[in-house]
Amino acid sequence: MTFDEIIRCLPLMDQKIIRDIMSLFDSIDRQTEEFSGQTGLKCKDGCGSCCENPCIETTIAEVLPLAAHLWSKGMAQHKLEEIRLNATNGVCVFYVHDPINQAGGCCSIYAYRPGLCRLFGFSARKNKYGRRELVTCKIITDSQPQACKRARQEFQKETGEVPLLTAHACYVAGIDPCHGHTFLPINLAVSSGIEKIGYSLEKLKQ
Repeated sequence: MTFDEIIRCLPLMDQKIIRDIMSLFDSIDRQTEEFSGQTGLKCKDGCGSCCENPCIETTIAEVLPLAAHLWSKGMAQHKLEEIRLNATNGVCVFYVHDPINQAGGCCSIYAYRPGLCRLFGFSARKNKYGRRELVTCKIITDSQPQACKRARQEFQKETGEVPLLTAHACYVAGIDPCHGHTFLPINLAVSSGIEKIGYSLEKLKQ
């Protein structure tokens, strides 16, 4: 089945969640692209440092589009097994190391990556004083000091649309009150998403 056919097989609520999550991702991509253009912030080519962090978390809601994609490509069961075997590692199973540059790599499901993966490096969070502060990595901070400075200057204006991690979390929770609140290790969230969609597809056969 194609991706769209998979979606049409799901309960109406899940169909709406997936479409709303994908729409949210489109909005994030527009915001981060605009923010990157304003400040000059960008990821280093071929860098996969953040993807190698075993502590990355997301919600089941955010990986439902990815889970549907995996079922449509016949990859769902294989990824469930890979996640089971990778349980002690924690690094996202969709991260592919560069065979030439071992310090680099890429995301193999880039179009379906969760919100944190889209926002990290190009977003802000509010500190305890209610002020916006840049959420980025040491590689960007060290290699792009002027871009980081411009980003912080944008935050100080308190005007314009700046991608906010807290706002994103609220949007996801609003889209899926059941699965949008709880953050899980990314591989666990993906396996739960795959199983959730697989359960709906299995019910169709009964």
